[in-house]
Amino acid sequence: MKIVFDIGRIRIAWLFALLVVLEGCAGPKIAADQLDKVEPNQNPICSCSYEIAATIDPGINNYEGIDESVRESLDIALAKSKLFTPDSAIKYKIKADVLVASEAAWSFGSFNGKLSIRYTVLNASGQELLKTEIYTEAGSDKAYFSGAARHQRSRAVNISKNVLQFVERLRTSGVLT
Repeated sequence: MKIVFDIGRIRIAWLFALLVVLEGCAGPKIAADQLDKVEPNQNPICSCSYEIAATIDPGINNYEGIDESVRESLDIALAKSKLFTPDSAIKYKIKADVLVASEAAWSFGSFNGKLSIRYTVLNASGQELLKTEIYTEAGSDKAYFSGAARHQRSRAVNISKNVLQFVERLRTSGVLT
């Protein structure tokens, strides 16, 4: 049995593998350094803890896990803000519904994107305390050779910017008691 190698196919396979390695996964993940900008309270405002539910409009392509990145970023920002009492049996529910998540498909710059999230805060009884929509536009704040890395950072920065605005609005709204 003689094995014949097709050099053209081998080159294409290597080129494809190289592109996958160079581009990496372009999921949004989180921008933890941006979330460090949250201003922590000395003492919790609310004697309750919280649980977070994040959803995304079904018309938005969510292969990047945008809803999960929003949920994780929101959890980090709320924990750092110290607005709530950790481990309380009584929990407020915070819903984050991603309504718009668009970003330039191609960019030599920062992949500026648009993000709109509707936040709803419910007390332990299910009563709506706050409903607000926050719209942000942001791009990558760092330069990367790889477009995929800039795209990922852009989405993560935009999510962090949106979440931080919500945490500040929650802090100043007076609904937490």
